Amino acid sequence: MLAGFLAAMRGQVPDATFTSCVPFPLEPLRRRFPTIEWRPYDDAARHHSIATCDVWLGLGGSPFQSGQSRWFIDHLTDEAARCAAAGKPRYFLGIGVQTTTELTVSGVPSLCAGAAGIWTRDAASAARLRGHAGTCPVHAAADLAHVFFAANPPPPAQPGRVTLVANFDYNEWPGQAAALAGVETLGAASRIWLAQESRALPGAERALFAALPAAEQARWQLVSPEHPGDPLTEVLARWPSGAWLLTARYHAALAGGWSGSRVVVLATNEKLRAAARDLGAPCIGPDATLAEVSTALAAAAPGPPPQALAAQAQQACAEFARSAVAHRR
Repeated sequence: MLAGFLAAMRGQVPDATFTSCVPFPLEPLRRRFPTIEWRPYDDAARHHSIATCDVWLGLGGSPFQSGQSRWFIDHLTDEAARCAAAGKPRYFLGIGVQTTTELTVSGVPSLCAGAAGIWTRDAASAARLRGHAGTCPVHAAADLAHVFFAANPPPPAQPGRVTLVANFDYNEWPGQAAALAGVETLGAASRIWLAQESRALPGAERALFAALPAAEQARWQLVSPEHPGDPLTEVLARWPSGAWLLTARYHAALAGGWSGSRVVVLATNEKLRAAARDLGAPCIGPDATLAEVSTALAAAAPGPPPQALAAQAQQACAEFARSAVAHRR
């Protein structure tokens, strides 16, 4: 997503500069995205960054989610106060909204209403936001990763291969046995257990693979293309696209759409359901039965690269850039 945004902005505002304060190790980010000045997440760095910028941008993700914690809502509220004090406009670009309920959480309505413009990554998110964002303009667009994939498509789907991306965010996978039984019926020559997330988080790819019975584990090859700090083009070159893709990861689904895979989405949230709609892919729940899994796998079909979604994302970046440049002047 970030790579797509930077590529679009190079075409729109070549002289734009970017800063970001993050509470994570800076060196891998600096290696992967050297055009951004990565700064530590402390009061001095945040104050200086906002004081010297032209506009503040909340980029990508689902920024208003607070089911696990309201840490990020509090962060955004603090950022908004700093922007107001410095007279800097705020924007959101390429974001998602999972439910209308999250838009009613304390602090969120003012975050939306006080923005100068919002562009979402899917139409359903825009529909949820309208009516909860005051007079702030809300535009439906597409995920910015499509801009990156349009210029750097993943490897084409390999015949006879099934790729599985399993992630349930700290939860169990209730339909695991049914899903694996459904895969068995495909008669695939190779099976890739793709770890989009390189960390062994509970409910994520590596942890689920480690918990498989030995006989089942032996059927799969664990592949983790992500190496912290590597350029994304190198990561994508290692991406094991399969003729079939069963995924509970949003950006893995998008990559499957660009590689020509037969995509089936394991929808644990609205973000994944939106990806399935955008790609025209079958969508099943994490507790799907064998019959439901088999039906979805049979219905999945490869499609052409979703160039229209890349165009929507590019258009959103162009609209944001025009507004941002106007404020710079």
